[in-house]
Amino acid sequence: MRPWRAPFPKFGVGPGLERVAKVARALELDLARFGASGIVVVGSNGKGSTAAMTSALLEQTGESVGLFTSPHLFDLNERFRIDGADISDAALEAHWARVLAAVERAGERENLGAFEFLFLIAADAFAVRDCAYTVWEAGIGGRLDPVSLIEARTLALTSLDFEHTELLGDTLEEIAREKLGAAPAGATVFLSESCLPQRAAIEAHCAARGVASVLVGADGSVPRALAGAFQAQNAALARALARDVAALTPAQEQAGLASTRWPGRLEVIEDEPLVVIDVGHTPAAVRAALEGFHSMRGARKGVLVAGVSRDKDIAEIIGALAPAFEIVICAAVLHKGAPASQIAAHVQTANPAADVIIAESVAEAHRIALMRGANGAVYAAGSLFLAAEFKAVHIGRDPASLVFF
Repeated sequence: MRPWRAPFPKFGVGPGLERVAKVARALELDLARFGASGIVVVGSNGKGSTAAMTSALLEQTGESVGLFTSPHLFDLNERFRIDGADISDAALEAHWARVLAAVERAGERENLGAFEFLFLIAADAFAVRDCAYTVWEAGIGGRLDPVSLIEARTLALTSLDFEHTELLGDTLEEIAREKLGAAPAGATVFLSESCLPQRAAIEAHCAARGVASVLVGADGSVPRALAGAFQAQNAALARALARDVAALTPAQEQAGLASTRWPGRLEVIEDEPLVVIDVGHTPAAVRAALEGFHSMRGARKGVLVAGVSRDKDIAEIIGALAPAFEIVICAAVLHKGAPASQIAAHVQTANPAADVIIAESVAEAHRIALMRGANGAVYAAGSLFLAAEFKAVHIGRDPASLVFF
């Protein structure tokens, strides 16, 4: 895959729905055409897994399915999937050129953001392929996110956590309202059980907007490919979403959930010793994934490789991870990584008894982890970028070659 880099800053100049709609018109693309059979997934954690499972379920119909997610683990192509396959470099290049030309015609070159650009590429690709179903993961929030232009009749709210508070609000109720802003009147929003504490506020907000809300309970009996008890809730949401737009048999549902592949989410990259990576980068996501890792490692001694982005709550993330391990290897990732010494200081506060090792690079952390965890289980967690770089090293790829934004 080519090292694609969007020719725009991550965020555009101010609210961007109007400019995205303007570029779509220049493409002669009706975004609302996706609404009737399109699904939008909003939330703080679990969006990607839920979207991936929903797409896998819909693929069982035999119809063409488009999936747009973010971020990616290795290659930008991962964000655009059609019928279960990442978009090819050749197809991405064609849609890239088409959208870039439309941006120029619309006069929005100086205003557009990278996520908006990628959203338009997905919409163009799915339209050209005439996808019968499309699944869209929101980037930030929902009300001002480009996915709101889909006008999807079916949505999911996977979870609520304190994130992007400068944009979304300081309370979970405010954050919920921002995320639910992606739902047009007449839509149905399926709610995760994790949203129960905010249910009254959510239902009041939905009622005022003419949006139906349905609480979906986790079903631990549903077979699924993705590890972690928390995935039971995501699987239940995915099944409710798919059922809302398509007729599926129980056999198709089982096949869809069993076939789901979603790299980086409690992903086993080596069986012996057990080596697991996870992309969780909020305290809630880290705690949920850690429970899954504990069930995977059983009685095996665990070695943690910890890396956290410098713009995250390092103390809370490390506080959730470090107490569960006797050996913690700290590494600064190349992409937005906090210094290893800073991470180590938080580890010593959270777990004074831990054997703390400061690695000079993710590659060195990988080497030490495999040596110290030879008879146990290695867990690389705390940051999406750590998970990506650690896996890159493991398969012989240069972490410096990874491009995010």
